[in-house]
Amino acid sequence: MEPLYGRSGAGARNGRTHSVSEPKRRRLFRLPFHHTAPREEADDEIQFHLDMKTEKLRAMGFSDLEARAEAHRRFGDAQRVRDDVEDLLKRRRGMRGSDHLDRLRRNSQYAVRQLVRNPVFSTVAVLTVAIAIGATTSVYSVVDGILLRPLAYSNPDELVMVWADYTRRGGPEREWLSYPNFIDFRDEIPSMASVSLFTDWSPTLSGTGEAQQLRGGAFTYGMFAEVLEVEPAIGRGFTSEDDSPSGNVVLLSDGFWKRGFGGDPSIVGREIILDDRPQTVIGVMPASFRPPGFLGTDIWTPLGIDPTTDPPRGDASFRSVGRMVDAESLGLARTQADALATRLEEAFPRANQGVGYALYPLKVDMTTATSTPLWVLLGAVGVVLLIACVNVASLLLARGATREAELAVRAALGAGRAGILGQVMTESLILALIGGALGTVLALGGTELLVAIAPTGTPRLGEVTLDGRILGFAAGVTVLVGVLFGILPALRASHTQPAEVLREGGRSGPNRRTSRARSVLVVGQIGLTLVLLVASGLLVRSFENLKAVDLGFDAENVLSMQIFMSSTRYPDAVARRAFMADIESRLAGIPGVEGVGSVNSLPLASFDGDTQFTIEGEPRPEPGEQIVWLRRATVGYLDAMRIPVVAGRAFDDNDTDEQTQVIIINETLADRYFGSASDALGQRLNVNSPERAVWRPVVGVVRDIKNFGLRAGSRNAMYIPFNQISTAFMFTVVRTVGDPLTVASAVRQEVSEVDATIAVAQLQPMEDLVFDALATDRFSTALLTGFAMVALLLAVVGLYGVVSYGVSTRLREMGVRIALGAESSSIRGLVMRWALGMALMGIALGAAGAYGVTRLMQDLLFGVEAADPLTFATTAVIMAGAAVLASLIPALRATRIDPIKVLKAE
Repeated sequence: MEPLYGRSGAGARNGRTHSVSEPKRRRLFRLPFHHTAPREEADDEIQFHLDMKTEKLRAMGFSDLEARAEAHRRFGDAQRVRDDVEDLLKRRRGMRGSDHLDRLRRNSQYAVRQLVRNPVFSTVAVLTVAIAIGATTSVYSVVDGILLRPLAYSNPDELVMVWADYTRRGGPEREWLSYPNFIDFRDEIPSMASVSLFTDWSPTLSGTGEAQQLRGGAFTYGMFAEVLEVEPAIGRGFTSEDDSPSGNVVLLSDGFWKRGFGGDPSIVGREIILDDRPQTVIGVMPASFRPPGFLGTDIWTPLGIDPTTDPPRGDASFRSVGRMVDAESLGLARTQADALATRLEEAFPRANQGVGYALYPLKVDMTTATSTPLWVLLGAVGVVLLIACVNVASLLLARGATREAELAVRAALGAGRAGILGQVMTESLILALIGGALGTVLALGGTELLVAIAPTGTPRLGEVTLDGRILGFAAGVTVLVGVLFGILPALRASHTQPAEVLREGGRSGPNRRTSRARSVLVVGQIGLTLVLLVASGLLVRSFENLKAVDLGFDAENVLSMQIFMSSTRYPDAVARRAFMADIESRLAGIPGVEGVGSVNSLPLASFDGDTQFTIEGEPRPEPGEQIVWLRRATVGYLDAMRIPVVAGRAFDDNDTDEQTQVIIINETLADRYFGSASDALGQRLNVNSPERAVWRPVVGVVRDIKNFGLRAGSRNAMYIPFNQISTAFMFTVVRTVGDPLTVASAVRQEVSEVDATIAVAQLQPMEDLVFDALATDRFSTALLTGFAMVALLLAVVGLYGVVSYGVSTRLREMGVRIALGAESSSIRGLVMRWALGMALMGIALGAAGAYGVTRLMQDLLFGVEAADPLTFATTAVIMAGAAVLASLIPALRATRIDPIKVLKAE
C-alpha cells in the first residue's frame, strides 16, 4: 500500500530509524523567507507519524503491508487530523505575523521617541540625508529625462540618424549627406523601412503684425507619418504630392498655433505668408509631440527638391533620419550601407572617394555631446550621497556609544541580538525616510533649477520631469541609504556584551572599538572627498583655460543679428547687395555706432561651409584635400569685429563684380600652404570652380578666429566679398561705444523702415555668444564644484566629530598627562597629529582613486591633463588644511582639561 499522503519518509524507504523528521529536514534547507503552505506542512507531519508507526510495527514482526495497514488503523481519521493541524498552523502563522507587526510598531514608536529626545542629532542627520537625496534625485531626473528615458515615439529603438562618414578622407565621422547619396541609401538598403532627408528651415512670418523668424524644418515625404509615426492632431499630414517644388503647404506645432493664432480651430486651410510666399496650413501637430531638436519647434514644410535638376553628388547639404525594419537591424543596416558606399565610390570616384555612411541610434546621436558631462555629474552626486551615508553612520556610531549601557540592560533582560539589531535598524530607516521625504521636496526645486540653468540647446530638456518614475528612484535610494548608514551601527550595537559594559560602566572597550570604526569611516570620507576635489579642480582649470582662449576678434560692445532676404523680394545679387548697403548705411548713422559689417556666419556659432580650393600652378587636389571654410563678408565686417589684418589689406568698395575677383585668407591657410602671410599675398586660388577659370588673388591675410567653438583648432578659412558672391542669409554686427543693447530698438526701427517684412532675429550682444559657448563647461564646473564643496564640508564635520569624540573618550589619559607636567603644545600636537594622520591616509587613498577616475574625464578637459600634478597637489593641501582646521577646536579643548576634575570623575 502506498502512503496515504504521497511520499514515504527516509526511514520507511531505507529501513533505518529516523533521527530527524522529514518536515524538520526540509525546514533546515528552506530558503530565507520561504514558507511552506499549511496544507503541505500538515501532510508532512501526518506522513511522518505514519512512517514512525510503520517502522515500529515492522520491528515487532509485521510484514511491510501489514505494518502500513495497521499503522493507518491505529492512527485513526487522517483527514480530520489533517484539517485540525492545518487550522492550527494557520492560526499560529497569523499570530506570528501579528507579532512581527506589533514588534515593528513598538520599535518605530521607540525610535521616534529617541529622535525627538535628541533634536540636535536628529536635525543634523535628517538634513544631511535630505540634502544628499535631494541633490541625487535632481541630477538623476535630468539624466533620466535626457539619456535614459525612451524617445516619445512609437518603437523608438528603430530610429537611426544617417550621416556621411568622411573619416577615410581625414574628416568628421558625422557629416551631412548629398541628395543623390541619400536617394541611393533610401532605395538600396532593405533593412530600412523608411528614410527621410531634412534640413533646417527658419522662415520669416509676415502679414500678422511685426515680422518674426520661426524655427522649423523642411524634409522629404515620410518624416512624420512613416519615420516618426506621428499624425497631426488637427487637419492632415503631408502626402507625396506635397513634396514637390511647387508645394506650398505647412504644418504648425501646437505651441506656435496657440502662441501665434490663439489656438483658432479654423486655422486649417488658412494662408500665411512665409518668406513672402503664401503657404497653406494643412494641420497642427499634437501638444505631446516633441520633435527632435534638429527639426525645430514651430513649423514644418516638405523639402520639395526637384530631382530633374540633377543636384550635385558632392553637395553635402542635408541630414537624414530613418526607421529600421526592427530594432535588431542596426548591424545589418551598417553592413549594407558599407557595401553601398563601396559601390558608389567605384561609380563616382570624384565625389564619393573616401565617403561612407554612419548610422547611429537616434537617442544616442541626439545626446552624444551631453552624455559624458551628465554621467560625470551623476557619479559626483553619488559620491556625495555615499559621503553623507558615512557621515550619518559616524553620528550613529557615536550615539550608539552613549547608549551602550541602555543596550546592555536590554540585552541582560532578554533582548536577543536580532531584537537589538532590529531596533537600531528601525531607527536608521526612520531617519532615512524622514530625510528622504524632505529630500524629495528639495528635489522638486532642484530639478527646476537644473533645467533653468542648463545650457541653451540641451537636447530633450523639455522631457525632464519629476514623475512617478523618479519618485520611485528616490524611494529606493532612501531605503538603500537607510540600510547603508545603519548597518554598521546596528551590527556594533547587536554585539554589545552586557556583563562587560555593566561592569565597566559603559566605558573602555566598546568606546575604543567605536572610535576605530569611526576613524575608518572618516578616512574613507576624506578619500572620496579628495576624488571630487580633484575632479572639480581639473574642471575649474579647464574652464579658466577656455575663458583665456584667444578668440581672434573683440566681442565687447558688439550687437549681432540675423537677416534673411527672401527670393521673392530679393531675387538676385544686385537686389541683395543694394539692400545690405542700405541697411549698413542706416545702422552706421545711429548715434553711438562705431562700425557695421555683415557675414554669412558668425564666429563660435558657425555651421560647416567647407569647400575645396586649388592653388594656381599646382594640380587639382584629390577629394577631401585642401578643404577651406568659406565665408562671404561685407567691406566693414573685419573692422567691426576687430579681426586684425596681419598682411595685405581688407576688402574695400572697389571689390565688386566689375573688378578683379579677390580673396582674403587666414594665417593657418597662409602658413600651411605658402609658408608665411607675406608669401601668400598675390597667390591665386580657384575656389570650388575648377571647370571655370576664376582665379582669385590673395589680397590680405587675417588673424585666425574661433569659428566652431572654443575647443576647436584653427582651420583653413577664406573670406570672399559679399559684393562678388552674395547670399540670402546674413549676420550683421554693429560695434557701439557702450552697451550694445542701448541701440537695439534703433536697429530694429531702421531695418523695419527699409523693409517691414524682414525679421530681425537673434538680436543679441556678441558677448552672449561667447557666454553660450562656455555654457556646458560652466554648468558642469559649477555643479561639480558645488558637490565637491558639500563633500568637503561633510568630511570636515565628520573629522571634527571623530576628533571631538576621541578627545572625550581619552579625558582620563589627557588629564593624567597634564597632571604629570605635559605642556599644552604637547597635548595639542597629540590631537592634531592623530587627525592629520587620518587625513593623510584618506588623501593617499583619494589620490589613488582620483588618478583612475579622472582619466574618464579627459574629453571634458581643455589645456590640462587628467593626471595634472598641480591640481592633485593643490587639492591635497586644501584637504590637509581643512583637516587641521577641523581638529583645531578639539585640540584646544583638550589643552584646557582640568586634571583634578577628570580624575575625580573617574
